[in-house]
Amino acid sequence: MSRTYPKSVFRVFDEHHLERVWKWRNQAHIRINMHNDKTIPWHEHLSWFESLKQDPTRQFFVFYQNDRPIGVLNFSGLDTEEPEWGCYLGEADIWPGSGLLLEVAALDYVADYTKAKALYAEVLSFNQAVIKLHRLFEYQSLESRDGGVREGKAFEVHRFRYPLTDWRQRRQNILKKLPAQIREASQLIDFEQELL
Repeated sequence: MSRTYPKSVFRVFDEHHLERVWKWRNQAHIRINMHNDKTIPWHEHLSWFESLKQDPTRQFFVFYQNDRPIGVLNFSGLDTEEPEWGCYLGEADIWPGSGLLLEVAALDYVADYTKAKALYAEVLSFNQAVIKLHRLFEYQSLESRDGGVREGKAFEVHRFRYPLTDWRQRRQNILKKLPAQIREASQLIDFEQELL
């Protein structure tokens, strides 16, 4: 019996995605893991989108799985040797392992489509699931910094970097550590955009 795996396509964020992404970003389970955990008003979202359109150093993708939008993958500092990335899944009923596919997609995008030397990421210390993912993928851990206080508890910002020469050398071995269905699905990742 043959298995089918989801096709993951990353499409450049545009006006058609505005309301959906705004609703995703304001969900409590997404806001809690952001540097800014406040609800974002619609007018601020529109202003952010206008600034995004004018900024060639940032790239914002909507993650489609079998033609259904399910989340976001974004990059900033694309004019530097070490851009930063972030992501979130806005839908709940998605293919298991979609977070792993985002990790692969982020590294592949920067390795294949940019001139960067490394990929940088920040994760709030209470977001243990993403910290574990970065460790599974063998990111380098950098010195953490103070994050502030949430709900009366202090937290840190964990900082990670991934040299892209390491990713190119380790990619196949990293994928071998993942479940077989993730390895198969990672072959079906595509970016719809112009090369930088």
